[in-house]
Amino acid sequence: MKAVILAAGRGRRLHVMTRHRPKCLLDVGGKPLLYRYFDSLARVGVTRICLVVGYKQEDIRAAVAEYPSGPDVTFLVNEDYERGSIGSLWAARATLDDDVVIMDADVLFHPVVLERLVASSHANALLMDETVSQQTEECMVVMRQGRVVALSKSVPAEHDLVGEGVGFLRVGRAAVPQLLRSLETRVNQGLLDMEYEDALEDFFREVPVGAEKIGGLPWIEIDFPEDLERAEQEILPRLALEQAAVEGVEGLQKAEQALDGVVDRYVNRKISKPLSRLFMRLGCSPNVITLLSMLIGLGGAACFATGSYAGGIAGALLFQLAVILDCCDGEVARLTFAESPFGQALDLVSDNIVHVAVFAGIAWGAYRENPVSSGYLPLLLGGIAVLSTGVSLWCVSRVKSLKGDTVRWRRMSQAVRTRFDFILGHVANRDFSIVVLICACLGVLPWFLWLVAAGTSGFAIMMVWTLYTASFRHSRHL
Repeated sequence: MKAVILAAGRGRRLHVMTRHRPKCLLDVGGKPLLYRYFDSLARVGVTRICLVVGYKQEDIRAAVAEYPSGPDVTFLVNEDYERGSIGSLWAARATLDDDVVIMDADVLFHPVVLERLVASSHANALLMDETVSQQTEECMVVMRQGRVVALSKSVPAEHDLVGEGVGFLRVGRAAVPQLLRSLETRVNQGLLDMEYEDALEDFFREVPVGAEKIGGLPWIEIDFPEDLERAEQEILPRLALEQAAVEGVEGLQKAEQALDGVVDRYVNRKISKPLSRLFMRLGCSPNVITLLSMLIGLGGAACFATGSYAGGIAGALLFQLAVILDCCDGEVARLTFAESPFGQALDLVSDNIVHVAVFAGIAWGAYRENPVSSGYLPLLLGGIAVLSTGVSLWCVSRVKSLKGDTVRWRRMSQAVRTRFDFILGHVANRDFSIVVLICACLGVLPWFLWLVAAGTSGFAIMMVWTLYTASFRHSRHL
C-alpha cells in the first residue's frame, strides 16, 4: 500500500497564514501538519508516499528533507495548483499502481482514524464522521444500501446514512482503473476547477465503496483561521486524552523506560505519570514543562550554594522535583504528538544547564562551609565536573550530527554505532539525583563532588575517545 498526499493547493482561506508557507506546513502544537501525516503513516506501515506539490513546493521539499526518519517520498507537481484538487489527483495517476490511500493534506487527526481505514474490511473505503450533520459546506459521505453513493457538499434526498467525510479515500488496486476513468471523464470535459471528490460519481456507481465510522475520535479539517485555533485549543488536548485512554501513559512510556535508570523507572515515573495528566488538563506544552523543570533545578542549585545543612536538603528536594518534571515533558510530548527537534534540543540543553548549576552550587557551598580545612579542593572538583559536563554536551551534539549524516553513519562499524547509541542513551541518566539527596540528608555533600568529578570526567573521556577513533577510521577510508 502507498499513500498519495494532495498538498499542492494555496489555501486561500488561510491566506494570512499561508502567504509565506504552504498549508501542509502549518505548525500545529509545535509540529508541521505534514510531519504528523508521516508519523501516522509510519505507524500503520505505509512507507511509500507520493506527495503532490505545487504552491511553494520548494518549502515542502526542504521540510521533507529535514524530517528525521527520511520517508520514501516521490514528488509529483501540479502546475495548475490554483485550480481544483482534481488536477492534483490526476497528476498522480501514473503512481496509482497498488492499493492506495488518497489523503488531503489539511487534516489534523488521531492516528486511530488512519488505522481504521487501512485495516478496513472493504477493499475500497472512505472515512466518515457519522456524528456530524451538514452545517455549511462540509463534504458529506452519503450511503445507501450499505455502500457509498456520493461524496459531495450537495446531499441527495435519498440516503440511509450521511456523515462528514474526513478527506481520506482508500482504493484497492483492482478498482484503480475505474477511479482513473471517472477522473479522466471530468478532465476531458475541462472541469479542472472541481474538487476530486465531485469527480467520483461514476466511480461510486461502478465500484462498491464502504465507509468506516470514526465518530467520537478527534479530528478537524483546517480550512479557516478559526479551524487552526480550534485545532490547537480543542483537538490537540482531545488527541492527548484519547491516546492516553487507548494506550495509557504506561504504553507511551515504554520507549523512554528502555533507557531509564533504576530510580527513573521505579520512583520518578511513578510520580510523573499523574503529573503529566495534570499538565495535559492545564494545557501546558512540553517546552513549558522543560523550562519549569530548569527553573526549579536552578533554584535547587542556589540552595546548595548556601553551604548550610538546610540549604542542602532544600536543594536536593528541588533538584529531585526538577528531575521528575524532566520526565513529564517527554511524556506530554508523546501524548500530545508534540515531539519536535527543537523540544529535544531544549530538553538536552536545559538538563545540562541544571547539572552544571547543581555541581557548581554544591562546590561553592562546600567551599563556603569549610574554606580553611577544605581549601580550594571543592572548587577544583566542581570545576572538573562542570568542564566535563560541557565536553559531554559538545560530544553529544557531534554524535547527533554524525547520525544525521546517513552515508557516514552507515560506513561506521556496528561496534562504533553501538557505542554511540550507548552514549546518547545514558548521557541524560538522572539516577545520580537520589545520590545527591542521600548525601544531603547525611550532611556529606562534599563527598558527592568526588563521585561526580570522577564520573563526569570518565564519561567525557570515553565520549571524546570514541569520537576520535571514529573520525580517524573514517579518514582512513576516504
